[in-house]
Amino acid sequence: MSTDSMLPGLNRLIEICQRHSLRLKRSPPVTSAPQQGEVLLGAPLDPQLAAVYRRLSAAEFGELALYEPTPDEGGLIPENTWLRQRGQIQYSSALVFGWEPGFSFYYGTVPQLADATGIQPVIYIEAMDVLFAVPIASSVDRFFDLYSRYLELMVQDPSYLSSGLPHVQFPWHVRTYVAQDFPLIHQVRAGRFDFLSNNYRGALKWLQELRDVPP
Repeated sequence: MSTDSMLPGLNRLIEICQRHSLRLKRSPPVTSAPQQGEVLLGAPLDPQLAAVYRRLSAAEFGELALYEPTPDEGGLIPENTWLRQRGQIQYSSALVFGWEPGFSFYYGTVPQLADATGIQPVIYIEAMDVLFAVPIASSVDRFFDLYSRYLELMVQDPSYLSSGLPHVQFPWHVRTYVAQDFPLIHQVRAGRFDFLSNNYRGALKWLQELRDVPP
């Protein structure tokens, strides 16, 4: 079975967007997209992210947007190069593949924390009032599944239904689902994401809550 067909989280995210008439835009894949095992900015590309790029390029799922895997302005490499110029470890340790337009909320894989198969965990990077990052998924596809769960909560939020501005926030209101991602919890308990927290109180609380998940 090809890696492309083993993305149930992405398939679920697409289905949820369709079911609830949420923003869903997908551009066809580009021939210049990086391939599995290709080195980008000094680290191997995550195999699941490579599989995503074999299916699509730029995309939007609700409020989540993916960078197009091209060297063009606004593409994956230029955006990561620009973010890394800031010299902050949250950006230099990650390959940022997605963001929420209008906000400094980013999503990236962490190559140095890849498992034995090369699968890389995903972190949420916030750079609004203070910069920090927290772990949210053990893989890219688990991230897509997690975001689909968030969208399901969002469309039931009375605030969203009345004004289009949800009270529920990602990832804070889907911690229950993150806690079920046991490969991620194992890494959290080992302290492998601590260096990304920037000692921010909210990030430290998130890490501790995940550490306290019953085994």
